[in-house]
Amino acid sequence: RKIRARVSALALLLMLLASAGCMYVKSTLDKGQAPGTPTEVAISASNRRLTVAWRAVADATSYQIAVRPKNQLVPAWREYTTPSSPYTIAAMWAMSGMQYEVRVATVNAEGQSEWSASVSVTAPMLQAAGAIRIPLSLPVGETVSVELGHRPFTNRSKWHWFICSADGADCKVLPKRKGLGGWQYFIEPEMHGKHLSVQVDYDKEGVSYSATAVLGVVGTLTTHLYDLQSTWVRLRWDAEGGALVPLGNNLLVATPRGRLALVSPTKEATYLEGNVPMNKAELQAHPDRGHFGWGHFRVADILLKRHSAEQYDLFVTHHYFTGECIRFRLSATTLLQQGADVSVSSAWRTIFDAEPCLSAASEQAGGRMVTDGPDHLLVVTGDHTQDEYAQAEASHLGKLVRVEIETGRAETLALGLRNPQGLARDAAGTVWETEHGPQGGDELNLLVSGGNYGWPQVSYGVRYGRRVNVPNDEEVGRHDGFIKPVFAWVPSIGISSILVNDERLFPLWRDDLLIASLIGHSLFRVRRDGVDVQYVERIEIGSRIRDLAQMPDRQLALLDDSGRVHFLSRSYAHCNEMSKRKRNVYAIDCPDTVDTVAATGAQLYSMHCSGCHNLTVEQHGIGPHLVGVVGRRVGSVGGYLFSDALRSRDEVWTPASLERFLANPGEFAPGTAKSSLNITPAAARAIADFIGD
Repeated sequence: RKIRARVSALALLLMLLASAGCMYVKSTLDKGQAPGTPTEVAISASNRRLTVAWRAVADATSYQIAVRPKNQLVPAWREYTTPSSPYTIAAMWAMSGMQYEVRVATVNAEGQSEWSASVSVTAPMLQAAGAIRIPLSLPVGETVSVELGHRPFTNRSKWHWFICSADGADCKVLPKRKGLGGWQYFIEPEMHGKHLSVQVDYDKEGVSYSATAVLGVVGTLTTHLYDLQSTWVRLRWDAEGGALVPLGNNLLVATPRGRLALVSPTKEATYLEGNVPMNKAELQAHPDRGHFGWGHFRVADILLKRHSAEQYDLFVTHHYFTGECIRFRLSATTLLQQGADVSVSSAWRTIFDAEPCLSAASEQAGGRMVTDGPDHLLVVTGDHTQDEYAQAEASHLGKLVRVEIETGRAETLALGLRNPQGLARDAAGTVWETEHGPQGGDELNLLVSGGNYGWPQVSYGVRYGRRVNVPNDEEVGRHDGFIKPVFAWVPSIGISSILVNDERLFPLWRDDLLIASLIGHSLFRVRRDGVDVQYVERIEIGSRIRDLAQMPDRQLALLDDSGRVHFLSRSYAHCNEMSKRKRNVYAIDCPDTVDTVAATGAQLYSMHCSGCHNLTVEQHGIGPHLVGVVGRRVGSVGGYLFSDALRSRDEVWTPASLERFLANPGEFAPGTAKSSLNITPAAARAIADFIGD
């Protein structure tokens, strides 16, 4: 029995060993040996195709090939499989002069691979062809959508888009992504100022050609009268909306949820301590925040009123959550500017609450403001999607309201407004308003005291998704019985902010209205004669433009809904030979003359004058405002108490007299309270030219 037991144990051991051996053999077979590495990899480019060859490997069952352009901004490998060498990549054209990187992998029966080192090749330069013409909307933002017109070539390569330096060197392929209806090409901030071009290779009558078209400079916009150059800075953003206002040569920006940021002249953004008091945290934490309209809960507008060289009142229109309903509120606090340091007081005060308190915030809030003398503000309010408020006397919604700053007392001046998005006053005192219609019928209005603008009784638009008037009557799309718009857009452009052009910035746009749009992604320039509109020019920006402001340094600032601030200024492109005729016709000066002096004058004005004088709004600071000062009698502007020395001068301000006054105030007007600026005659001349341009 003992022997049998030992034999049985030995047999069991042998069986286990045999089983382990089988498992070891199977494991070894599963693991296999790594395939050999491909060697002598060679690549050639001809006939607009890439051909790759390599020394065959004995245990290879197939090969993988990976290829990518070396000078692409975001390189992406594209892989192919083939049973043998060589392999011609038919799906990728060898673009003229482009560098490619290729590697090859051996694949064995178990699917394991071993990659070779990369090799590179430059596709040969093809014979140059003439220029090609391709329609393109030149970008200012991050992406550009390309729509290709008629393609004149057969047997051609794909279009390749490049960003190049001005001399045509250092070209990089523009990365792309699939967009709605076509490709979108990424435009990064560092590409600003570089040339955008497109290349296509094609065969004709047995000869290969390469054609390239330079389409323009990234960040340059061509308009009817100006070439504009654009830069932009991105802020941390929290919703759609927000507003901006100049603060000297800085720009104060309010995010939709109430953060305050400062953008410097060097395009650097810093964030200030303290937020607009909206009771945002309580609403955000509320279980029914969607019911209260959290998605539309935001800041509508900001406005600054100067008290001294360092102190301002900051006014903000915004939503406020009471815990039970949504208020549309005008709040104020103190802003201090001491050199480069800007701070906002935490002691906010409520100036005005619109009635009634609402069940939910709405995108139809309105809220734009302008000053109305030293003690009042004009505020436009939307109907908050409650049509009946626009005509109800007991409600402040859908109205133009005049608010006394000290007491908060509100007087309704005009009614029948739907969703006002812009408010501006021109030099003649005319108040312009831009307003969203429903589906169609965005309006440009001239607001007058006692006026009724008809909403919801009349509109050039129709109810969303329908083709009936507001309300449904036989006079579809009419505006009878109420004050009609000066101009209306059908279909809608998603009209937003408005400003009156400062002709020092764009002289050829004198007295034009600049109007932003959301769904139109554009700036609209409205040429007018008084209150009559002659024409409207669309200037495509490529973003939803929420707000506009003009800077003392002659830049136009545009805030878009993604938190970018675009800065537009006149481009030097109008001084090249191609634009000489336009320059002669419109008497445009070149950078080596007036523009250089004006830039210096703007800087000197900012240093010596902007602390006391307003140059873009008719509002007095420590000193009188300077809007329209050239041609005005010395010491005559209303609302400011001048010294006897200035009031007694029987003289009209000219650039020359401004220069004399700035160089030596006491000599120009003995007894004036104006102290000396201690500047050189050249500096006085530059400031006078800037003010009077």
